[in-house]
Amino acid sequence: MSTFPDRYREVSVTDVDVPLELEPLRALLTSRPVYRRSRYVVVRRGAETALVEVIRGATSGLFSAVEDVVLLASPAETVYLHRPELDTGVPSNLVRAAQAAPDARCVVVEGSYGHVSFVLDPDPVRLHVLDVAPPWPAKLLDQVERVLETADDLTGVLPVPHVVELPDLLPGEPTGHYLLPCRGGGMDVPGAEVSYLDEVPPKADWTLLGCARSRAIHDFFYEGPVRQVDTCPRTLAAGVELPPGEVLLTKCCLLENHVEVDGRVVITPWGASFGHLREALEAAAELAEQA
Repeated sequence: MSTFPDRYREVSVTDVDVPLELEPLRALLTSRPVYRRSRYVVVRRGAETALVEVIRGATSGLFSAVEDVVLLASPAETVYLHRPELDTGVPSNLVRAAQAAPDARCVVVEGSYGHVSFVLDPDPVRLHVLDVAPPWPAKLLDQVERVLETADDLTGVLPVPHVVELPDLLPGEPTGHYLLPCRGGGMDVPGAEVSYLDEVPPKADWTLLGCARSRAIHDFFYEGPVRQVDTCPRTLAAGVELPPGEVLLTKCCLLENHVEVDGRVVITPWGASFGHLREALEAAAELAEQA
């Protein structure tokens, strides 16, 4: 399980002249007080970095005595990264940065505002996000990444994109006449005639490229059967084989105002708000923890 500091103020950074080994660090750090909120110390010596946890003793005002230290990660296990674009108070940003150092047990990140934080034993929630495109960028994936950038009270989540391109669902070379739900996605089908369901065109011998809601709207306006290519992300998600302990997030237009959980799949409304997405991410993290 990943270890993150609870807040920036739990982490101190200091440069030292002693070897970054337990006994020299213990002798040095127990010889001086630390700020009363400090729990972890990132210690540096030249190009080397280590991480220790301090065992605080008596507190007087703003400072506490240090009774002992625990070496959490040695220099051989630690990487120090500069990522000025990342808010290091957000666990998901830390696990994303840690992907650059897959062999490190501890990844220390100096990020925006000059704040330094770390992730120890990175073990993010791997959240598979299935969306369809166009539009580009795939909206659900883009929104998830934007929510995670500020989710400072959520465990580290690493999105795993599964973007299904709608033209790839068409059988063979696109020919004939296709009925799309609307123009909003910006999809084009070269070599075929295209109409849009929301414009209620005169009925033709077309293939509906849409989900169950699109089919219901079609059946409201037109009589008789229609060929259909199902583009529902929830349906497409059934074809994703999830590794043990991993979860999937997708969307469905049959949901309007709530989030559903089906096994290890979390489903949001098609037009999910950021509130819906935050609820979905919390549900996904809980599922992963249970798994």
